[in-house]
Amino acid sequence: MKTQGKIESDADALEKLICNYGPSKYVDIVWAMQWAGHLSRQDEFRHVPMAELIEKSMLDAISGKVSSAEIEAACRRDQEIDDNLSSKREDPAAKKAAKPAKEKK
Repeated sequence: MKTQGKIESDADALEKLICNYGPSKYVDIVWAMQWAGHLSRQDEFRHVPMAELIEKSMLDAISGKVSSAEIEAACRRDQEIDDNLSSKREDPAAKKAAKPAKEKK
């Protein structure tokens, strides 16, 4: 767990980075939100409050710790996992629909 002083120093650093950031800060904030979504799926961040997760992801994205290409690749992998899971959930229903019901005489 982070101490209160560490959280405040991270918040101060983030505030300074955002204030002194260039014109691409709004695009990078979108990247940071996508990174937060990716991190929330990871086991080590699963129980971290979303506010802390957003702060961490913004620090990572704005400071350059993680690039937009890395974020895009991670989100693409997450989407593939979601697609695979949803197709597995749909398979039993699709099999029932494809199999015609036998008529009784």
